[in-house]
Amino acid sequence: MKQIKFSPVTRLSGLLSIDIFVDGQTVVDARVKGNQYRGFEQMLVDRDIRDAPYFTERICGICSFAHGTASNYALDTIFGNDIPIQGRLLRNIMLGLEFVQNHIRHFYAFSLPDYIELPPGLPYQGPVVDRRLGPRMNQRLVDNYMTSFGIAARAHEAQTIFGGKAPHQHGMVHGGVAVTPTADKILHARGLAQGIESFITDCLLPDTELLAKHYPDYYAMGISPRRFLSFGLFPIGEGEDRVWKAGTVQDDRFIPGIIQELIKEDVTSSWYEDTSRELSPTDLIEPNPYKEGAYTFIKAVHYGRLPYEVGPLARLAINKNYDGEPSTMDRIIARSLEVNEIIDLVLGWLGLLTPSAPVLQYNEMPVQNEAVGMTDAPRGALLHQALVEERLIRRYGIITPTMWNFSPINRYQCHGPAETALIGTFIQDLDNPVEVGRIVRAFDPCLSCGTHLIRLM
Repeated sequence: MKQIKFSPVTRLSGLLSIDIFVDGQTVVDARVKGNQYRGFEQMLVDRDIRDAPYFTERICGICSFAHGTASNYALDTIFGNDIPIQGRLLRNIMLGLEFVQNHIRHFYAFSLPDYIELPPGLPYQGPVVDRRLGPRMNQRLVDNYMTSFGIAARAHEAQTIFGGKAPHQHGMVHGGVAVTPTADKILHARGLAQGIESFITDCLLPDTELLAKHYPDYYAMGISPRRFLSFGLFPIGEGEDRVWKAGTVQDDRFIPGIIQELIKEDVTSSWYEDTSRELSPTDLIEPNPYKEGAYTFIKAVHYGRLPYEVGPLARLAINKNYDGEPSTMDRIIARSLEVNEIIDLVLGWLGLLTPSAPVLQYNEMPVQNEAVGMTDAPRGALLHQALVEERLIRRYGIITPTMWNFSPINRYQCHGPAETALIGTFIQDLDNPVEVGRIVRAFDPCLSCGTHLIRLM
């Protein structure tokens, strides 16, 4: 058995390393490694709970609004806020635009360079192996690659109309949003969204089809168990209903809703002190970077003792009865299909905005001292949990999408989805194992989100 190390893995957010173990040319074991930790939860202790959205947004510059969303959902519960309908619409619009910029950026900037030949001099171009597109098709994708950066920036521009800035917006606050929509703001955002919609229809979807046509073997590569989880997305109305529902899929059985008590963290293979128990998000545990047998700062996360895949493919399987396999190509296709649906939702919500309508209602004092905020981020299920006393944070915990997908081996000897997806892969050229990068990047990893520290002494 031979060990091959990849470090660092580029074209993703944060520091990721991968070890694969091959027998001949087949991967028989894998380790995905988060090599950094960040102390956001500890920074929050003893701060005003209203600071939490602004701090946690800094965890990641790509999905910052999603962290602010989950944090504000928790605050709304703690303070008993009744969000005005227009405030809910604006929150959904801004969160939707974050998905749009992320998905476009991921397809073109992160994934596509694994499949096409870019002009000389561009960064992060891997070895030119297994390129299957002719010169004309390759040039079409290169042209759209170049255009995509400006299109993704339009999504951020539209988000700043209501959020003040992007990333790390200031527009969403507990109780709703801080910016009242005006006719000119709505028209500006709508014009930007329509331009993005045209690019998705004319370029992204056809490019995704082209990629799938020429790389059909990736429908059978990067396979992980058919276990999917989502916290749901985009609250509507005045209750807990969401446009895309929460739940799990195991094999072909859908179970609606999430039982929070079944979500546990595990540090068996992680650089933290050993513990004989499973952990809840707000449990404190000391780091131990010298722990024998551990290989990552990412904690394993499981639901009812089993790892679950999260992200666009999971949401599609849960909400659209998508029957594709949990494969590399299905993950790429699901992301493109999802962004097409989300831009339509954003345009619809923009049409429902009423200039100068109330968008903010909040209470000054907490009505309870603990709450959980759940949403889906672009990469999957995101949880923020807070325990407060007199508006001061005593404990704060976060479970991110990359923790779900890049979980290490847990106490039940289960690999996480990304490790499982690598195991069984046949590598054509051990000197240029392009398959590994393609499989891993299809999960859209964000190690900035995935690795964080509860407490450092």
